[in-house]
Amino acid sequence: MEFYEITLKAMKKLLDDCNEKDYADMIKDCLEGWHKRQDTDCFLREFAKGGRFRTFQFKPEDFASGEQNFWVQQLFGGLVAMAIQLAGAIREKRTIDIGFIRKNFGRPSEVINGKKCSDCGKRQISGLDIDKYISLPIIAKRIADGLENNTLDTQIDSIISVSAPEISHERKATELRAANTGLLIVGENASAFCPACGSKKLVPCRLLKSLKEPVFVPLNS
Repeated sequence: MEFYEITLKAMKKLLDDCNEKDYADMIKDCLEGWHKRQDTDCFLREFAKGGRFRTFQFKPEDFASGEQNFWVQQLFGGLVAMAIQLAGAIREKRTIDIGFIRKNFGRPSEVINGKKCSDCGKRQISGLDIDKYISLPIIAKRIADGLENNTLDTQIDSIISVSAPEISHERKATELRAANTGLLIVGENASAFCPACGSKKLVPCRLLKSLKEPVFVPLNS
């Protein structure tokens, strides 16, 4: 299956770009097994319980910012999920076409997480909360586009550099929805105190995207 090979090549490129040579070589071995024997067992074994990729994490110090680290982690997770799905389909002799991928891979989240002040009731979200909310559909579409046109290597470059225009677009749309809701938007990471009253009594909160208006609806009081 061509999609499987394309995905593994993109994984190897990402690992090479992030100076993870040993792990890139493992994916290279999986590609060679695929070329020689149409074998997916090597790949599935490496990501199964006890496999060498099971606890893999990129090193934060290798990135220019926590923001870039987050997007690369999410991108790699998306590529892994796609490769595992494709490898499973190959094992079961099922065909996965691009229509199936676009319909079923990377559905957008309807819920954003934040914090609520127990004293004044004000809710806040951070830049990271926003990125967690928007990243899955953005990455899924980039992967699907890359698989359909065999351009996955180039499709992921702007995610690695956090320069994809849709990232900025979706951030602004989410910030507008948050402003319409009266949410406070703090820095890249969550604040340890309430910007409205200064209290440190913060608890997690969840908000649901409204389908009728450009706002979020609190899911807990």
